[in-house]
Amino acid sequence: MKKLLTILAIMLLAVTFIFAGGAKEETTAESISSFSFTDDLGRTFTFSGPIERIAPSGNLAQMILYSLAKDEMVGLSSYLDESALRFLDEETNALPLFGTFYGKKANLNREAVILEDPDVVIDMGEIKGDEKNTIDDLDTLTEQLNIPVVFIECYLDNTATAYRRLGELLGLEQEAEKRAEYAERAIETAHELKKEVSTPVRVYYSSMSDPLSAITTGSFHGEVIEKIGCENVVPSSFSEGGNMISLEQVLIWDPDVILLADRNAYDTVTSAPSWSGIKAVKENRVYLIPTEPFSFIDSPPSVNRIIGIYWLGCLLYPDIYDEIDLRKEVKEFYSLFYGYELNDTEVEDLLCIQP
Repeated sequence: MKKLLTILAIMLLAVTFIFAGGAKEETTAESISSFSFTDDLGRTFTFSGPIERIAPSGNLAQMILYSLAKDEMVGLSSYLDESALRFLDEETNALPLFGTFYGKKANLNREAVILEDPDVVIDMGEIKGDEKNTIDDLDTLTEQLNIPVVFIECYLDNTATAYRRLGELLGLEQEAEKRAEYAERAIETAHELKKEVSTPVRVYYSSMSDPLSAITTGSFHGEVIEKIGCENVVPSSFSEGGNMISLEQVLIWDPDVILLADRNAYDTVTSAPSWSGIKAVKENRVYLIPTEPFSFIDSPPSVNRIIGIYWLGCLLYPDIYDEIDLRKEVKEFYSLFYGYELNDTEVEDLLCIQP
């Protein structure tokens, strides 16, 4: 009898241990699935489980999200045009259109976002004006949508950090790290080679169809130009008045190089007699920026700028960037960030910026 009681006691302890262990495992699983994330405005959000459905707040965020987590995207800030679809996933273009929260053409469709029920809306880029105003704007949007709107700061120099932060949020650390390392290497290359620039190339840059709509010094949209050691001839003071410049003023600045993202602007500058007296035009140093799937310099000022560092450096400082294999870098970039394997002919077509 005593022996039987001992056996029963052991069995009871074993059962108790099993159930206790199961409860412990369940608690651990719960604690792992629930996590908090503090964004780059100091706002903390708690998520009950892994993030599987994401929405971008604008085009910059859309492109970075596409390059890392396109399968988790539930909508777009803007549709991709035909030239972009040569390199990007057509299925992504079938997603619902949300519009953008910020910018001159802000048109966010809040109802469309709510309908798709994302776990999070991700806003990326520069802090828009005063930090407190940005916090208020995003807090208001969070309340309107009843969906967390997370902000991750992303300008050219901290692109790698932005990828790592995004990887942390989405649970995609390893994939994010690959992209972060590529971006870090490009930015560090520009930083080191800039030290070898003795006489900066003087650049005038327009991303619009009207070439007199210019990007000014210090602009978020022209970071690549200054990053490689060029001088933007348009002072920041010209940011007032919509960045419209008179042709007389461009003649006074007389830039060494003119960079244009729009074919119509390129045709105007290279053929109109009124532009013919400018040094860049006379010396055939007017360049049409590669724009497929997006401009290598801007529009949007997103991950596409990373390959822009190598392209513009090799173009304007060939002696300094002489160890960079541009074609190899273009292939690697498109494979890693866009998931597209370029062939040699496609590389040449992209880089053949002159008609």
